[in-house]
Amino acid sequence: MPPMPNEPITTLRLAFDPVWSLPVSLLTAVGLVVFVLLTYPRRVRHLPAGWRRTLVGLRVLIALTLAFAILRPELQWTRKSRKAAMLVVLGDSSRSMQTADGPANTTRRAMLVKTLQEAEPTILKLKKEMEVRYFDFDRESRAVEKPDHAAPGEQSAIGFALESILREAQANGLSGIILHSDGAQRALQPHDVDPRAIARRLGELQIPIFPVAYGTTGTTDTSLDLIVEDLLVDPYAFVKKTVPLRAKLRVLGAAGKKLTVRLLVEDPRTREGLKSGEMKVPPTSKNAQPVVFLEPTRNVDVIPVELSYIPDLPGEFKIRVEVVSLEGEIKTANNFRETLLTVRRGGINVAYFDAAWAPEQKWLRLLNATEQVQIDFQPVRGGRQRDLNDIDAELFQRGRYDVYLIGDVPAKVFGSELLKQLVLRVEEGAGLMMIGGNHSFGAGGYAETPLADLLPVAMRASDAVVGDDVDPALRHTDELQLTPTARGLGHYVMRVDSADKNRAAWLALPPLDGANKLRPKNDFVEILATAADPGVPLLLANETGKARVVAFAGNTTWRWATHGFRNVHQRFWRQMIFWLARKEEDQGQSVWVRIDPRNYLPGVPVKLAFGARSPDGIAITDADFDVAVTNPKGERQKLPVLRVGNEFSADFLQNEHAGDYWVSLSARSKAGQLIGDATSRFLVDERDLELDNPAADHALLAELAALTGGSVVAPEQHGAFLERLQKEGLVRREESEVTRKPLWDNWPFLIVFVTLLATEWTIRKLRGLV
Repeated sequence: MPPMPNEPITTLRLAFDPVWSLPVSLLTAVGLVVFVLLTYPRRVRHLPAGWRRTLVGLRVLIALTLAFAILRPELQWTRKSRKAAMLVVLGDSSRSMQTADGPANTTRRAMLVKTLQEAEPTILKLKKEMEVRYFDFDRESRAVEKPDHAAPGEQSAIGFALESILREAQANGLSGIILHSDGAQRALQPHDVDPRAIARRLGELQIPIFPVAYGTTGTTDTSLDLIVEDLLVDPYAFVKKTVPLRAKLRVLGAAGKKLTVRLLVEDPRTREGLKSGEMKVPPTSKNAQPVVFLEPTRNVDVIPVELSYIPDLPGEFKIRVEVVSLEGEIKTANNFRETLLTVRRGGINVAYFDAAWAPEQKWLRLLNATEQVQIDFQPVRGGRQRDLNDIDAELFQRGRYDVYLIGDVPAKVFGSELLKQLVLRVEEGAGLMMIGGNHSFGAGGYAETPLADLLPVAMRASDAVVGDDVDPALRHTDELQLTPTARGLGHYVMRVDSADKNRAAWLALPPLDGANKLRPKNDFVEILATAADPGVPLLLANETGKARVVAFAGNTTWRWATHGFRNVHQRFWRQMIFWLARKEEDQGQSVWVRIDPRNYLPGVPVKLAFGARSPDGIAITDADFDVAVTNPKGERQKLPVLRVGNEFSADFLQNEHAGDYWVSLSARSKAGQLIGDATSRFLVDERDLELDNPAADHALLAELAALTGGSVVAPEQHGAFLERLQKEGLVRREESEVTRKPLWDNWPFLIVFVTLLATEWTIRKLRGLV
C-alpha cells in the first residue's frame, strides 16, 4: 500500500483586504480620525466637560469604525498538506510496437514487457513509498494490471494519452510519468493532440516525463521500400489549364536504382456505373509532365516530386501518383497515393505573342493566378535578333488554344503558313486580339496577310515599316483617356463596376501612353471605347460566325495596375479573354455536392455539403434532397439531411472499408419537379497508419523529457533508473487550503456602528445640538 499523506499543518494569521490600495486606505483612515479631533471639539466646547468628552469620544469611535471597514481585516486559517507521490507507467500498445527491430529480432512490445519484468523487484520497493499505476495506450489510454505482449492499436496518440492521464491522475497527486514508447505520434482527429503542448502543461506542474525509448529511427540498408507520401493538388481545375501536383517519395534502400514516378488519370469512357474507370498516363507536352525519372543517391531519403497534366474534359476524375515497384520491395501497397480532382468547364488557354521587353506582358501574365485562365507567353525577340525567332507550329494546332493575343510583333515573324493556320483556328471558334505597338496592325505588315480579313480595322500595305523604324503618322503620341462608348458601357468586356458607376470608373483610370491610329473596317464593327475625342477609336470588336476578334490600339494598360487600379486592370483583361473564348455565359450545375477533404482514413466521419441553384445562379433554399452513399461493396445507404439556415449537409460514418464511396444526390422543388441530379465520391485510403513507416521518433521523446524536466532512459538502464528514483524520490505535491473569516462583514460590526451613531445623535439631541 502507498504511504499515508503527512498530517496537515494549520496556521492562523490576521490579514487585510483594503478597499483601495493599502497606502491610500491607511491615509484615509488616519485622515478621518485626525479630521474629527481637529474640528469636532470646537463645536462642543460650550458643553460641560463630561458631555464634551463623551461626544468627542463617540465621534472618534465612529471614525475608527469606518477606518476598520475601509481596511477590511480578516482572519485566515491556512491548512497545508502533502499528498503521497503517484507514479504512472504508460506503455505503448500500438501496432508499430510489433516491429521486430530489437536484439535477436525481438519486437518493441516484447522488449517493453521484458524491461518491466526485470525491474519488478525495484517497482515493488517503490510501491512501499508511492502509488504506482500502469496504463496502456494506442488511440486512447486505459488502466491495466500489468502490460502484456499484445499491441493491436491502430494509432499512437501520445498527446491524447498524456492529456487523459493528466486529467485523471492530477487530482490524485501525480508526480511523474515513465513513458515506454517508440516515440512516433500517429493519430487522427480527434485524438491527434500535440504531445508537446501537454508536456508544457506537465512541466508547469513540475510533473516530469521519463521516456524509455524503443525501436530504431530508420530502416536498415538491406530492406527496399518505396513510399509515396503527401500528395498535394488543388481539388478544382479547369479544362485546358495545367494542373500541378506535388508529392514526396520516401526511399529506403534504393540508392543508385532508377525509379519511375508517374501520374495516372481515370479514363471516364471506361467507367461503368458507380465503378472507377481505367487509370492511364496522360499525354506529355510542353506544359504537362506526367512522368519523372529519379535516381536516389542515398539509401534513406525523401525526394520531392512535381508532376503536371492538362485535362481536356470536364468532370470528376480519380488521379494517382505512383512509383513503379522494384523487384525485392518489402511492401508495394504504399507505392501510390490517390485523390479526386474536379475539372470544371471554363478553363481558357491563351497563347500570347509579344516583345520580350514589353511591360504589358508582365501584368497580363498575372491572370495565371486566377483559376480559369492559363496564359502561355511566347516572347519574341526584336532588333537584329528578329530573324532568329522560330515560332512553334504546334501552338496553332486545332484545340490547343482558346484565345490568341498578338502584341508588338510584325507579321513576318509568324510567316504566311502559320498565319493561315491561325485563321483556321479563329474560324473554328478561337478568339483573336491584336494589341497596339510599333509593329502591330498595318505597321507590322498585316495588311497583306490572311489576318487582314479577320481584323476589324482598315489597313494599307503602304503602312508597313521596315526593320525597327517607327512611323509617327501611324501612332498617337499624346496621352489618351480610354472612354467607353454608349454601346461599350453595356458590353460584357467593359463592365468594371455597377451600371451607375461604370463610366466614372473608366474615367478615373490613368490615360494610355499613346496608341495606334485605327479606323474601323466597316459599319458592322463595334467601337467599344474611344479617346476623349470620339473620333479616335481605341477598342474595336467584330463577331462573325464563330469568330470573335478585337483590335485594341493601346499597349499601356499596365499603367492602371501601377497607379492603384490593379483590380480594374485584371477584371478588364479577364473579361476580355472570357468574351473572346465565348465563356462569359458559363454557368455551374443546377445541383451540386461538395466533399472536403476528398480522402479519408477508415472510421473518420465524412461531412457532405450540397445545394441547388436556379438557371441564373440563385440558390434554391426550399428544395427537397435525397442523398445516399454507395460503398465499395455496392451497399447503398440513405442519409438524413441536416439543414442549418440555408445550408444543407449530411454526415456519413460507415466508411470502414477502403475504396471509392459514391455520393448520389437528387433535388426536387416543393411542387415535386426534378431540379437535377449530381454524383460525386470520396476515397477511403487503404493505409496502415502504424506500419507504413514504423520508424521510431526518439527526438520527440527527448523533447517531452526536456519540456518537463525529465530525461530519456535506455531500456537497459531502466533498472538503474528506478533504483535511483527510489533513493531520490519524487516531489510530493503540496496543497494549501485557506479559510477566510471577515471581521467587518457581519451583523455584530453593523450593530456596533449603528449603536455608536444612535448614541451620539441622542446625546446631541438632548443637549440641543440637533
